[in-house]
Amino acid sequence: MAKTTKFILETLNAEKERLFQYASYRLHDIRDVEDVLQNIYVKILDNPLRFNRVDNKRAYLYRILSNECTDYLRNNGKTEFLYDQSLDTFSLDTLQPENFEEEFAMINRILAILPPEQSEVIRLRHHSNLSFQEIAVVMEIPLSTAKARYRYGLEKIRDGLKKLNLL
Repeated sequence: MAKTTKFILETLNAEKERLFQYASYRLHDIRDVEDVLQNIYVKILDNPLRFNRVDNKRAYLYRILSNECTDYLRNNGKTEFLYDQSLDTFSLDTLQPENFEEEFAMINRILAILPPEQSEVIRLRHHSNLSFQEIAVVMEIPLSTAKARYRYGLEKIRDGLKKLNLL
């Protein structure tokens, strides 16, 4: 059993920075991120046999984290997606962040304009560096759907920026 726990901790440690980054872009509050990450660590360590039976452990981690973030937002009355806005509210100044916090806010604001399923694929691809195959596993969708959502999301962002002459 100690070998199993050690292996799980090594796996979690190898992904901890990306898990933290992904959760940060979903939850926007470091305290919420820490709570959610602690919850998934406990869930995994409480059921090590289940984790060991999973073929793609990395995708499994992000699936658990994605679900935990969604539950956390829902249970705490927080919203993640704006989707009724457009890029028309952006200016050249807001698209030129001067520090990490401004960049973080800008990226979240842009992704919040997209439909949730498109922004989620983009987050998983860029913030967590998951392959499209892993994203398909995490989101329980076909590979072609994951690729299409990614492409459509980027096209919407690109088209919006072009309309504003910002690209």
